[in-house]
Amino acid sequence: MSAILIISVFLIFVATLAILRTKRSPSNEETEYLPPGLRPRGLFDDRAAGSLGEGSEDESKKRASEEFERGLLSRAAQGDFEVLKDAHAGSAELYRHILDILVERCGESADELRTLADFITQNDELRASHTLAARLLEDWERNPSRAYVPQLLRVAALSDDAAMFERAVSSLMRAQSDGRLTDMSAEELCSLFEGEYWLLSSEAKRSGAGFLLKQRLAHVRRELSAARAARVDNTHGRRPS
Repeated sequence: MSAILIISVFLIFVATLAILRTKRSPSNEETEYLPPGLRPRGLFDDRAAGSLGEGSEDESKKRASEEFERGLLSRAAQGDFEVLKDAHAGSAELYRHILDILVERCGESADELRTLADFITQNDELRASHTLAARLLEDWERNPSRAYVPQLLRVAALSDDAAMFERAVSSLMRAQSDGRLTDMSAEELCSLFEGEYWLLSSEAKRSGAGFLLKQRLAHVRRELSAARAARVDNTHGRRPS
């Protein structure tokens, strides 16, 4: 009788253990074998994955930018003026660098330099540079010509360099005063100065050099008015013979 009781108690104990074991949550070992979609996720898993994605995207943008810049430099080295339109979409620093390469490639050829200047002045979205304006001014001073005065002043204004524009104004006034520009009156020059001045950027006009340029243009207007008044006085002061 006692043996039967002991066996019964043992069977009840084993059954109780089996029931409790089936109700326990999966152990760590069991979790490792769960499908990917059912595995437990950490609190920062999504953030880490996002960071990795952003880094990869930044690297792709950087490589694309470097490839774009190499393409522009290659085209500029071949003398492709159209590259300026694409470079304009990039940074101002890159655009000036591309333009300087084109200017350098023109070498000492005044014709190529003027062709480049024409390309820029005929495309409203493009700007010039100090380097291009300075080269054009040097060439003009060697061979003063009325035909290239408008181009010189336009490029000087599009360079957004008020000091460069003032240099061009002073050079043209000297040439007119010295008789090297006899086919262009001071009045015509003054009109061109004032018209092209407004193509300078607002930043250039507000700069210290821009203030000096305004003073220079005002001085030119005063000189012109005084010369015009003197001519009128001389005309009225003449006596009939």
